[in-house]
Amino acid sequence: MILKDIVNKSWYGSIGYIKNRDSIDTFNSYLLYNKPVLDEFKGHIFAFTYDDLDYKYLLELITSLYPRAQIILLEKNRGHNFGTTDLDNAIFDKCKEYNIEWLCKASNDIILQPEILDIPIEEADFYYMNGIGLGGMVKYDFDNERIINEDFFPQTNFYFINVSKTDYLNDKEYIDKTYNEIQNIPNYNGRIWEYFQGWECEGFLANCIKRNNLLKYHLVSQKTYIKLLELIKQNQIHDCSHKNIMIEGICHYQYPEQKITII
Repeated sequence: MILKDIVNKSWYGSIGYIKNRDSIDTFNSYLLYNKPVLDEFKGHIFAFTYDDLDYKYLLELITSLYPRAQIILLEKNRGHNFGTTDLDNAIFDKCKEYNIEWLCKASNDIILQPEILDIPIEEADFYYMNGIGLGGMVKYDFDNERIINEDFFPQTNFYFINVSKTDYLNDKEYIDKTYNEIQNIPNYNGRIWEYFQGWECEGFLANCIKRNNLLKYHLVSQKTYIKLLELIKQNQIHDCSHKNIMIEGICHYQYPEQKITII
């Protein structure tokens, strides 16, 4: 099997925050770059939180490429972390509503090269890229073999999941409860995980996979993953989301004004 076999039966679900019209233009530039890959998907869902939104302009840009795309706008933006989980749930719920079996969940700042379609894969329910930074490596005393065999911290900005084999993604009651509680925290610093242990989008995703006993498969070859671990160690990279690093044709391109490191 190759990844294209999963792509062709998956819906592409992308999330992001729109600050202004410039944000829409940036989103559109990524959309156009990814088009050779996005054209291979069965359908498309785009979900947004926003501050200032030119809806007609956004709609025209999307539907000019994908006339049947589903577009979700969340009127309430609960901010960093909470906004992400809300958008993830919105995409997931749409798949449940329309009985969509396979979802490729991505973020609007992911760029994809056509070579990803040829990534060799094995049969699984969940295809992912593991998230790890310097702190994660320290936990394993920089033992690459242990990291490869034991660490499971799936990134939420690009993965494939068989939605039909799951119950839910993020626990809405817990998220609402913690959101209400931080409203009463003086000088809340925005880092929710410092107030509630285990509050991590990646952790929620990992819990979903474990809770539903899904068979998982890492999209990054062992050879490339070791190169990534060496890069993290050498450059003291603490961020586990691998921003601006091109891995197997997939890049979390959050900083378009900065260079991309290819491994």
